[in-house]
Amino acid sequence: MTIRKVPSAIPYDSNIYLVSGDHPIIVDTGSGEDSDNVIRSIRRMTDRCPSSIVLTHCHYDHCGGLKDMVDAFGCPAYAGALDVAAISSADPMLTVSSLFGATMHPVDVNPLKEGDTIGTGDHTFRVMETPGHTPGGICLYEGSTGYLISGDTLFLTGYGRTDFSGGSMGAMVDSLSRFSNIDIRGLFPGHGNTCERYDSGYLAGVLRMAGV
Repeated sequence: MTIRKVPSAIPYDSNIYLVSGDHPIIVDTGSGEDSDNVIRSIRRMTDRCPSSIVLTHCHYDHCGGLKDMVDAFGCPAYAGALDVAAISSADPMLTVSSLFGATMHPVDVNPLKEGDTIGTGDHTFRVMETPGHTPGGICLYEGSTGYLISGDTLFLTGYGRTDFSGGSMGAMVDSLSRFSNIDIRGLFPGHGNTCERYDSGYLAGVLRMAGV
């Protein structure tokens, strides 16, 4: 299994990932302001049609391009259950699209909860509910590889902001604490660098930063 970052020309776009397999999945869509190029890149990166789109949380820079992706690939979209309403209604405060001076398109998404699974055909990701950055933030963990797609919960040397609408530092601390109980060998965050040989020292530093 490979997890490849899909390029976007928009500096504030989230990392957009294409996860390989018989049933490839897309994780996060960016803002949509460079969707044409992003979609062309995905089609160059795989000869299989993506089977699903998973959103790590409801913020515009991660899900603003959802409508374009669904229109292009015709596959279902999923998000953490507590973020579904914000995405489906394109709520300008909860999606923070108003901070970007943008308008989101409402799109129906299916809810994911703790322990649900998303398969690529040869690997299976388990959903972890990780609120804090948003109420319905999720991460995807694949046990056989130790790969964690962490959205804006965990970065290589930090964690996501909690001062947006719906954020909670207490919930973030609880979510970060959970990572001590899993074997993370590769980290694929919502922004910044990925790390395919993740060292536990990174996590220890982030936990100290958060006061865990």
